[in-house]
Amino acid sequence: MPKCCQCLQKFTEPLTADNFYRKPEILCETCREAWQQSLISREKKTLKSAGRCTRCLKPLAENETECLDCKFLAQRFTLINQLYCDYCYQGTVREVIHQYKIAGDTALCEVIAEQINLPKKKYDYIVPIPSPIERDVKRTFNPVKQVLKAKKIAYKPLLDTQIRPKQSSLGKRERAQAENPFCFSAMAQSLDLVNKAILLVDDIYTTGLTVHHAAEILLVRKIGKVDVFTFAR
Repeated sequence: MPKCCQCLQKFTEPLTADNFYRKPEILCETCREAWQQSLISREKKTLKSAGRCTRCLKPLAENETECLDCKFLAQRFTLINQLYCDYCYQGTVREVIHQYKIAGDTALCEVIAEQINLPKKKYDYIVPIPSPIERDVKRTFNPVKQVLKAKKIAYKPLLDTQIRPKQSSLGKRERAQAENPFCFSAMAQSLDLVNKAILLVDDIYTTGLTVHHAAEILLVRKIGKVDVFTFAR
């Protein structure tokens, strides 16, 4: 009898014609349904009818005719082309990511990898948003790269970063005006990035400042397009 990788409870999965040739489920039905409750549609028509920004997926206020977050970012950055994300950062999704990233429960990497789906588009490079090497050493893994490896997705670490103040300690405008913490990695120096399509991957999209700082570095090399994928929004 299999054990759910999230709640660790044993569960049964009846054998049917639909799942006979499919790999076994790693989550019980209760945990699968909990993830489903936080789903965000990727269809632009559905996003509009649900009152979300079609670029960054933010829920718009009742009187918000244009996304004020994107408008604020556009004052300082060239906006990313599109954010792709399947889940709201709430409920079970929030608990799993917190337990994985903060508490260091690396077994949950498989759960996240199983639930996420990167956009079915062609990209020249998939680039994880880096965290400072000191932080990765302390936690013994990099949260984004670990999930990409579990999902068997090839990526290029084109960016490095340095230790910076906790973003929660700074106001939104202070964060936007802070020095860009990202730089090109040694690997990026030898690559031709002109007109390349790049997908940045991060764990959580909140204000969008982190990914826009990262995109700002890439745009210096005249890349063609920057999309972003995050585990949760």
